[in-house]
Amino acid sequence: MSSLQQQLSQMHVAKQFEPFITHIRFPKYKNLAPNTRIEFNHPITVIVGANGTNKSSVLRALYGVPDYSNLGMLWFSTSIDPIEEGDGERNCFIYGHFNQDAKRVTEVLKIRIKKDEDPDYWEPSRPYAKYEMEMIPRVGTPPPGAGKTRWNPIKKKMEYVDFRASLSAFDKFFYYGELRDKSNTQKDKKDFIRARAPHLKRAADQGLTTLSYRKSDRIVNSENTLLNAEELAAVSRILGRQYSEIRLIRHRFYNADGYTARMRTADFSYTEAFAGSGEFSIVKLVATVMKCEPRTLILLDEPEVSLHPGAQDRLMTFLSEQAKKHKHQIVISTHSPALLRTLPPQAIKVMGMDPVSGKIGVIRQAALPEEAFFHLGEPATGKKRVVVEDRLAKSIVEKSLRPLGQAIFDLFDVTFFPGGCKTLWSFYIPIFAAEDRDDVVVFLDGDQKPNHSDWFPASDEIPVGDDDKLGAIIKQATGVDVNFPVDGTGGKSNNEQRVLAQRTFIRWSRSRVGFMPGVTPEQFVWHNAPDASKQGIAGSDYKKNFADLARKELGLADFEEIQGDAILHTQRRLLSLIKDEDVGLAELRDSLYGFLQ
Repeated sequence: MSSLQQQLSQMHVAKQFEPFITHIRFPKYKNLAPNTRIEFNHPITVIVGANGTNKSSVLRALYGVPDYSNLGMLWFSTSIDPIEEGDGERNCFIYGHFNQDAKRVTEVLKIRIKKDEDPDYWEPSRPYAKYEMEMIPRVGTPPPGAGKTRWNPIKKKMEYVDFRASLSAFDKFFYYGELRDKSNTQKDKKDFIRARAPHLKRAADQGLTTLSYRKSDRIVNSENTLLNAEELAAVSRILGRQYSEIRLIRHRFYNADGYTARMRTADFSYTEAFAGSGEFSIVKLVATVMKCEPRTLILLDEPEVSLHPGAQDRLMTFLSEQAKKHKHQIVISTHSPALLRTLPPQAIKVMGMDPVSGKIGVIRQAALPEEAFFHLGEPATGKKRVVVEDRLAKSIVEKSLRPLGQAIFDLFDVTFFPGGCKTLWSFYIPIFAAEDRDDVVVFLDGDQKPNHSDWFPASDEIPVGDDDKLGAIIKQATGVDVNFPVDGTGGKSNNEQRVLAQRTFIRWSRSRVGFMPGVTPEQFVWHNAPDASKQGIAGSDYKKNFADLARKELGLADFEEIQGDAILHTQRRLLSLIKDEDVGLAELRDSLYGFLQ
């Protein structure tokens, strides 16, 4: 996490971003699993996931949070794409915010209804007990922060930008527009643009806010402005190119309402017709964000479109600086690893599909960037992923691989997922198994290793008559009650799905889950490192041993705090002193090499 993100996190804890949306949940909404909930506990939230995981749908629900905004403008029913509500439940969402009058977080329900012949109108509703909402007393004076029937809504400005639809005026016409009275060839379109361009140039050169052409004012809403010095510097920094002037004009010279950006550098003057789409999108984004009122909810749908990774990284810095300066709440939908690298776990929400139910849900409310990369398909295809419990275990795996040489070493990607073995068993391993991931192997700490070799029986050797015992078999092997979601509310089909998921889990775990050498990574390193490297420290509390040794190496007193990174450095130093021929390392190396085969 960068220092800028640390500052944002501290400001958020101090409630400097109020009014702030604390969470949103979905009793029924599109293809989201019922009661899906997303927490917002950092000023910037990034929603990631593969295609089809409803990231944009969540962003659009947030678009519908302010009272003046109607989600039905973005999601509406047609005869070819009807919104089905045949089960009696209306599509709805619930958001929470800190209610200043109530002095606590309260929730507001917004629900899809038919109003004034509009079947796609969304309006605030009274709380529903079935959605586990806090009700308003029906008699007496309403409590502070509430009206007669519902809790007070959040008061917050909102700005929504969908970068896939943010086309320049030139692109709208040349690539997607239609000529009204001529054939629609590229030649005719070029002639049309050449005929209109002198008038657009005049508006740009003279800074005109109104210009009549063929009895119609072609400047929309008088929008013809130069980016100020701060905006110009931001665009230059993000794109890595020095601009001396940028003018943004909203016009109808090309028949449709659109924006033209004219950029000047030391050597050139050009518009979006000669610029890349990423260049135009950043000009538009910077101009939009820097004109937002303080404490605005800013929603950005795939802002990385047409930007190279370096520009994406600088874009995140710009957005973070704007959030810090103006107390904005920013939510981003993205596929880009570059936008995640500096963010803390609480800022990253990973969405994915449940392999059994087919419904979309939140896989992780707080994910390390490395975890999100995994769900985004990083690293490159062909590598084998080794998942362990912590950073020291990762170092042990990497040490065991080095003697095999660079060619073999580079075939592995070793990563750790925080949360310990219970999180791996209850969450990640069921996903790996359901997807039948043959490119993943999990190594748990040695204290999880069973005292018998056949810890999981072969799945195909378990009699069908023992299907009702599968849960107990899994619990005995893992120590965890693993939940396997199934469709519906009961019946034979549900049980068949559950049995299939359990058998798949057993089969995958039997071949893809192994164990690290030693009882714990700390115990393994401490026991196998030369005694001379331990400076006389002894005892069976290995975490304390390493902390004491790290203090000695840094010359710290016993009462001074020692950071985790310093302890890890000491652990890695001792690990480097263990011979490559160590039995535990050799067995681990053989297991990993066998995994390749």
